Amino acid sequence: MLQPILVRPTEAGYEVVAGERRLRASKLAGLGTIPAITVNPADAIGSLTIALVENVQRTDLGPMDLARAYKQLHDEFGRTQEEIAKAVGKSRPHVANTLRLLELGEQVVEALEDGRITAGHARALLMAPPEVRNILFQRMVRDGISVRQAERAARAAAKPDGDGSGKPQRPVSADTDRAISLMVLEMERALESALGRKCLITLGKEGAGRIVMEFYSDRDLEALVERLRSN
Repeated sequence: MLQPILVRPTEAGYEVVAGERRLRASKLAGLGTIPAITVNPADAIGSLTIALVENVQRTDLGPMDLARAYKQLHDEFGRTQEEIAKAVGKSRPHVANTLRLLELGEQVVEALEDGRITAGHARALLMAPPEVRNILFQRMVRDGISVRQAERAARAAAKPDGDGSGKPQRPVSADTDRAISLMVLEMERALESALGRKCLITLGKEGAGRIVMEFYSDRDLEALVERLRSN
């Protein structure tokens, strides 16, 4: 045992603050006693912070676990995002973006926790309007679109007024523009199904845009060109 565990006294005995894995490993090794340091039971904030700092360093800690821990520090102990960031050695934007994962629906959280989507996909969903998120999520799970594709689709749905330049792409309402974005997603899926490869449609001004298709070898490129010619 290279590092003592941290405990605090309770009415029932002692509660582990940090070192749960070390305790389990010691039991498996048959150790009767291990070194421990007792922390102040009244300093619940400090104890939780110690535990959280140790958890953040775990490679197997998922983004939702982090989000719940940050929320506990905020809700139960009144820590601000700046204070949480300082305590765990992260940036405030990291804390804020991690907390936002809690806004996602139950299906998305389950997919994130079981590895069907990544934290990058989840953050891309947060960029999209709520009414678009479920459709985009289904594409992530069903078609395995990349984080970059998801971010582009989310930005397209979230910015009906154009590409960020301040100039409108087309004279339509926000609802119409979002509907077009959803239609583009379905067109991408149709192309991918027909051609057997990833496809990306990007819209420019006045209805213009690009279609980008992947190919995976010289022979695959030739086959793709022949298929397009024949159609």
